[in-house]
Amino acid sequence: MGDEQRVDAFEAVDAPVRQVELFEDRAAVTREVTLSGPGRHRLRIGPVSPVVSDRSLTFPGAAGADPADAPTIEEVRIERVDSVVVDRDPELQAQVEGRWRAAQEEAAALSDAHQRALDRAERAEAALDAAQAATPRALLEQDAPVAWIEMVTELGEALTEARQDEDRRRRALQRQQEEVARLERQRLAGQQGRSTVQGFIVLSLVAKAAGPLTLRYVVPCAVWRPAHRAALTTGAPSKVAWELTAVCWNATGEDWADVPLVCSTARPGDLAAPPVLEDDRLHAQRRDREVVVEAREEEIRVAREKAPRAADSAPGVDDGGEVRVYRAAAPATLPSDGRPVTVRLDAWTAEAEARWLALPEQAGTAVLRTVQENAGSRPILAGPVELVRDGTVIGVGRVPLVAAGASFPLGFGSHDGVRIRRKREIHSDRTAITGRQWRTIEVEIHVALFGAEACEVEVRERVPTSELKEIRISAPTAEPPLDAAMDDDGFCRWTLPLQPGETRELKLTYTVDAASNVKLPF
Repeated sequence: MGDEQRVDAFEAVDAPVRQVELFEDRAAVTREVTLSGPGRHRLRIGPVSPVVSDRSLTFPGAAGADPADAPTIEEVRIERVDSVVVDRDPELQAQVEGRWRAAQEEAAALSDAHQRALDRAERAEAALDAAQAATPRALLEQDAPVAWIEMVTELGEALTEARQDEDRRRRALQRQQEEVARLERQRLAGQQGRSTVQGFIVLSLVAKAAGPLTLRYVVPCAVWRPAHRAALTTGAPSKVAWELTAVCWNATGEDWADVPLVCSTARPGDLAAPPVLEDDRLHAQRRDREVVVEAREEEIRVAREKAPRAADSAPGVDDGGEVRVYRAAAPATLPSDGRPVTVRLDAWTAEAEARWLALPEQAGTAVLRTVQENAGSRPILAGPVELVRDGTVIGVGRVPLVAAGASFPLGFGSHDGVRIRRKREIHSDRTAITGRQWRTIEVEIHVALFGAEACEVEVRERVPTSELKEIRISAPTAEPPLDAAMDDDGFCRWTLPLQPGETRELKLTYTVDAASNVKLPF
């Protein structure tokens, strides 16, 4: 009875949310209470999140206000009350039941449609593979190869359309299954009720005058991550429309409706710690006379990029070491149901240099590669990016941290009509007396265009580079000649204008000269 009288003595007041600031692993909520006049006030604010941290509760004053006029806080505590929430509206419960049944039927229909689309895509892929396998013989035997090329092109277009249709139906099925699960939980909660814990902020203060009182607290179970969308419009010139969105999750136990939202990359929970120092012991050993060469892939990085690092926690937001703050343009609604909510933060448009790029060593097709500048006033945060080309969703890629004004590449899908075949031959030779050895590498590349429209493709082939004085690699000879000399990273480039049905042959030859005590990896 003493506790109940103590609770009743406090006045329940409304404290609307003025701002929600999301971090990587928590959120800071700012509320405001209007004090009716001077004197002692005993307030009970809530319900709020039951996981609110007592120590995080602060009372920031208004900007420009005199600290001497601030209220005196006498007592602050958090009360948590167990309760069962039951939907008492039969009509609303009947509506939920109806939506749940309809969602189940819709999910079953979408599952059947997705299976049919998947079967169509598999048949289209099998037909295209069979036609490509028969293409060399058909082009030699037929008097009019154009008809065969048009047939192969149509099969490729049909496969692309079937894959896009299967992807759309798969995504729709996933969304519908999530909706069925959500309605099921809502239906059971309406029938049986759901146990919940509500938090209340109880405080006693002495005010010197009437006016607003601001309180701020931190709660876990709320996060955000950046997600991007890049829409390419091909033309002269090509343009990329970039959009930065925040994908937000709220499972704090309190709903936020139409609140100003701020997304920050600050890490208020991180504590700085010095590294552990260990002894660095040096040992001398005899050098081996035989030099064993290991071929390795070297990733080319620029100054603004950082090497990947191991983390002992969930991946966070890569901000380059400087806190970035983004404010949503419009108030956002984040219900406490744990479902992702997308909020738009920033957008800009920039001209892009687009070209078809082929790397035969990696893949047998050409990719539409664009290079554009970050036209925004702030860096692009690392994260996933949805790729859209001329209104069609191509897929999802990733973008690293990109500084404002810096250029960065994107890939917008492959060319259905370009086929590339690569063959490499190695010829070995060694002198009888000195044992010096040579490896002559011949690379032959065939590029064919089966599409109905002309296309210009940039082909890049890589020549290995040596870090050892015992190994020398000659300058490559190319047929046809390269567009420019090989660059410092060993890349050779051709630019090929292709007509429908045309096949081009490229050759690249270079020599590896090594001493007798060198063991080459090829």
